[in-house]
Amino acid sequence: MNFVEFSHVRLSAIASVVPAEEMRLVDEAAYYGGDLRKIDRIRKMAGIDRRRIAPEGVTFSDLSIQAAETLFKENNVDRNGVDALICVSQSPDYPVPGTAFILHKALGLPPACAAFDINLGCSGYIYGLWMASSLIESRAGRRVLLLVGEVYHRYINPANRITAPLFGDASTASLLEYADDAAPLSFSMGSDGNGYEAIIRPGGGARIPHLPGSPDDADYLATVPDADGNPWTVGGYGNLWMDGMAVFAFTMTVVNDHILAHLAHKNITPKNLDKLILHQANKQIVQNLALSCEFTPEQAPWETMSKYGNQAGASIPVTICDQLKSACDAGDRLRLMLCGFGIGLSWGSCLGDFTGLHCTGVHDFVPQTSPPGRAEQIAYWHKKFEGEGNG
Repeated sequence: MNFVEFSHVRLSAIASVVPAEEMRLVDEAAYYGGDLRKIDRIRKMAGIDRRRIAPEGVTFSDLSIQAAETLFKENNVDRNGVDALICVSQSPDYPVPGTAFILHKALGLPPACAAFDINLGCSGYIYGLWMASSLIESRAGRRVLLLVGEVYHRYINPANRITAPLFGDASTASLLEYADDAAPLSFSMGSDGNGYEAIIRPGGGARIPHLPGSPDDADYLATVPDADGNPWTVGGYGNLWMDGMAVFAFTMTVVNDHILAHLAHKNITPKNLDKLILHQANKQIVQNLALSCEFTPEQAPWETMSKYGNQAGASIPVTICDQLKSACDAGDRLRLMLCGFGIGLSWGSCLGDFTGLHCTGVHDFVPQTSPPGRAEQIAYWHKKFEGEGNG
């Protein structure tokens, strides 16, 4: 297992933004045959209750702009001093170019600011922190803006009761800066490509492109039930699919061992830490993982998931903003372990003293203008292509 420690990196601030529209399990009672008792059992067992859904036309970049602007304003950040912009998302605005360039323009960042995307989900926040810290520690930049978020529901068939009730939309902005007096940040990362099929959206890429009007187009977002009644067989390959049992098994073995190894490497125990902030996969996973690693229930919050849904890479910073804002405001000591895991399969953790971190809380998204709908966007690009051509 690899370990690396950075001595000059400070996570200064985090801002989180979620769509205002809330979807609850009881709003979807028809998918459960109107069985409210079944809904209540799911709520109690998995912690699934509410999630936030971005309205039509609102994308990862829209949510990210508000998160970044909130962070800039509340922390008096000079955007001209941002040396690098890292965007971590698997729901980009366009296949190309990267969303980082759209946000570079929208946020008015300087030409000297490097910008790039990372295609990663549930472990994405830890990977983003690791990459940003590497840039700062190597002196490639002194200030990095990290934007992490998803609008996963665009890829999910609402009839799929494995994925649809689980995932919520969000975006977050984090500021990392060079500091001579920074507390050390310890990272450990891992991946296992043998499990890449456990969480996947097969269609939409170069392997299975979406070709509207082709003979197989009807299967792209089709609702074709499998043996368990979930809308997935050869049809529906444009949707996000997940093998829940494989992901659970991976979490309770690989991720469990990873957390224990990182603690042992630093020669600390759960009693030395204030909180274990886990990716908000579901209540069962968070509680079982914390218990097996000997953290108390109070040390490992899961309630953020029940309020906002599983927000993939954004779930860790949203949890910090949701659960630790008062501690941050009071200047309490914050000795934290952050751990993300999932799609890939991938995992990573960060250990450190985050005292002095400023988090803004969780803000509802407030659109500044009416977002363009799908038809409006298509009309815009038709006009642009016809006017400019390709030569």
